[in-house]
Amino acid sequence: MIRINVAGDQPQIDNTAFVDPSAVIIGRVIIGANTYIGPGVVLRADRFSTVDEISKIEIGSNCSIQDLAVIHCRAETPIVIKDDTSISHGVIIHGSTSIGRSCFVGARSVITNVMLEDSVYIRSNVILENVLIAKESFVPNNAVLESQDTTIGLRKITAKEKEFILKSVAENREFALRYKYSLTD
Repeated sequence: MIRINVAGDQPQIDNTAFVDPSAVIIGRVIIGANTYIGPGVVLRADRFSTVDEISKIEIGSNCSIQDLAVIHCRAETPIVIKDDTSISHGVIIHGSTSIGRSCFVGARSVITNVMLEDSVYIRSNVILENVLIAKESFVPNNAVLESQDTTIGLRKITAKEKEFILKSVAENREFALRYKYSLTD
């Protein structure tokens, strides 16, 4: 379902993106080229007034937002997901949040008021709140990082992990193309 929010904002979806029919996209949402939005995804950009110029969800090109992910920006908060990023199954993201290029966010992670620089690899079941994660950092399974000092011990991603991110992006890019042009109503 694609619909306006209470301020009358209509989602803007590139014609090469694929949005599963069971996804819900509400309000000031921008989805880039060749991006895949999977089954059960909710992208909700609440904006209660046209005076609020900040509130929006912007998803770049060649991204993959997997099944049952929920991305919600409240009034006066943006969420930006840059190109070539994969958001895995069941991830929850609240604004204000910025996710850099070529990142991978593992299943069932929860991200609130966070900045991820480029090429960050987050494993599964991670909780991030009010932190900045430096470029090419690795966040292990089940990590809970709620203040900047808890990020100090994070290691850099390995060549194998960087390769995994690139492979994930390449595979997920295919989702948009294959689903867009092979499914018919």
